[in-house]
Amino acid sequence: MLTPDDSALQAVRRRHELRVLDSLVTHGHRTRRDLETDTKLSRTTLSAIVGDLRHRGVLTEFDQERIGAARNGRPTKVLQLNPGAGAAVGIELGRRRLSISVAGFDGSTVAHEHWELTESIDLQGKVQLAADMLGEMIRAGRITPETAVGMGVGIASRHANPNSLSDGEEHQLDPDGATLAPLREALPIPLLWDNNIRLAALSYAKASDNVLYVVLAAGVSSAMVVDGAPLRGGNGIAGEMGHISVDFTGPHCWCGRRGCLESFLNEASVLTEAANRGQTFESIAAIAAAAAAGNEIATAVVAWAGKLLARATVGACVLLDPSRVVFAGELSQFGEQLLTPVRSALAEQHLGLGPRTTSITTTPFAPTAGSDGAAQMALKHWAMATLS
Repeated sequence: MLTPDDSALQAVRRRHELRVLDSLVTHGHRTRRDLETDTKLSRTTLSAIVGDLRHRGVLTEFDQERIGAARNGRPTKVLQLNPGAGAAVGIELGRRRLSISVAGFDGSTVAHEHWELTESIDLQGKVQLAADMLGEMIRAGRITPETAVGMGVGIASRHANPNSLSDGEEHQLDPDGATLAPLREALPIPLLWDNNIRLAALSYAKASDNVLYVVLAAGVSSAMVVDGAPLRGGNGIAGEMGHISVDFTGPHCWCGRRGCLESFLNEASVLTEAANRGQTFESIAAIAAAAAAGNEIATAVVAWAGKLLARATVGACVLLDPSRVVFAGELSQFGEQLLTPVRSALAEQHLGLGPRTTSITTTPFAPTAGSDGAAQMALKHWAMATLS
């Protein structure tokens, strides 16, 4: 068992590692002398850190002729991050799918897998399935525990406590209704979990982006990324645009209010709306195709959906002022016919506070967006942390 002194020494060593990794990510490759300058570490300490990282497969060392020879006439040795080493593992435990992504130290995807769920499985069952999948990927050599620095997990319909966001001296608090112990046992590295849509939003955001990401599928899920970081709010539930009321006389929502956007814009309700207007469609894709072909009922349904979506989106944009709004999910197949009312409603509002440009787009479905974002979050948190 680690003593407080042992933990303190490990924390210092970890910060030393991060300085070395940060330098190599920034510059691509460095000599040992370069790393001494960059990290301000002593030669002895740096040698120990580099030796351990090489042993774990995180770093590779090679002769680089163009840099020239050292004072003893030997070629200069150059260090770089191993491009095939998986630095961070991301997992999505979604409503309908599980996915695992592995990101390298440069942020590139080293490996990913996803599985569609054909039957209803509770959260604990999904955790165990993901743990089994992790084990299989480790045995197949697709995940190397020695090079992994952290794991991110995105969980559908769960939000993390903002006072417990990642493993430190104590483990992050588990989500309601499940324990993440099987994941920690399968891959014993620090873990961070949060809402899967919030982490998926990271996969669409750039470092300085302010993006509102909205998924229109079985329900309405959304998340905001501010300057490349997820917005969580004081209670960890920021971004629930689906529970903005768009009709105060509308149906009761499970959240306790009436007329929430999610009560109208979910796949089942949209299909029911089309049937109530006189035509039955097999799927959202069928409505989208019919609307594109000029079918009057399908076109009216898409216009109805766009009007409701515009009400919620304008309200969210007033509060959050995103530079981009990105719609994904099944209903995003409605394309420009869905987006036009949103753009028009936003253009009609003149706050007189300064210029405003907000891009409104859709994005194709990406089955590993949640796990990709989870891996990126883990990478930023544990490998690319800001060093003071």
